Amino acid sequence: MNDNLKIDNLDDLNSVLKTNNIDINQWNHQKGNKTIEELYQEIKEGESQLKLIQGKLVRLMKVSAIEVIFNLGNNYFQLIEDKQIFLTGIVRRREQNFITEKIKGGENSLQGAYRGLEEEIGLKTEKKLNLMRETVWEKISPSYPNLMTFYKVFNYRIILGEEELKQIRFSEYREQEKIISLFTLTPTKFLSK
Repeated sequence: MNDNLKIDNLDDLNSVLKTNNIDINQWNHQKGNKTIEELYQEIKEGESQLKLIQGKLVRLMKVSAIEVIFNLGNNYFQLIEDKQIFLTGIVRRREQNFITEKIKGGENSLQGAYRGLEEEIGLKTEKKLNLMRETVWEKISPSYPNLMTFYKVFNYRIILGEEELKQIRFSEYREQEKIISLFTLTPTKFLSK
């Protein structure tokens, strides 16, 4: 049985979390995690949903994940998100081989992917993004400890060249979350599957 939850404000969210025995003591930037206020913002923007599924509280998310490959000369390089630095001084190693962007309410996965490229690395492009596969998985959220999250992930790939390399930025500052994300390139043996 799936139950939608009514969350109109931060107090509603806090009540839902407490009622479902979700401990939020670790939900702060000092611990390298996000806050209850950030989860509420995700819910308001349609990026996350909380539901009761078989009596358990879960967070539902749709995510666009973009594998960014650069073809430079005879070599291929993959863009990776190396780490996140919280302004509190906490460093979270990421080493993610893709850019991820939560899909907002009213947005499709392709729109979310293009928005992610622009927001994360400053790339506004019309180059084709190829949908490689869709995956579904679940795990306890690294951003919100103790909260099970179900992810539906739309995996895209884009191949870029030297022109785009000149346009992108290798850092992103998210003022609201007070996080700096750092990106780098790593050599890869690209297989066009």
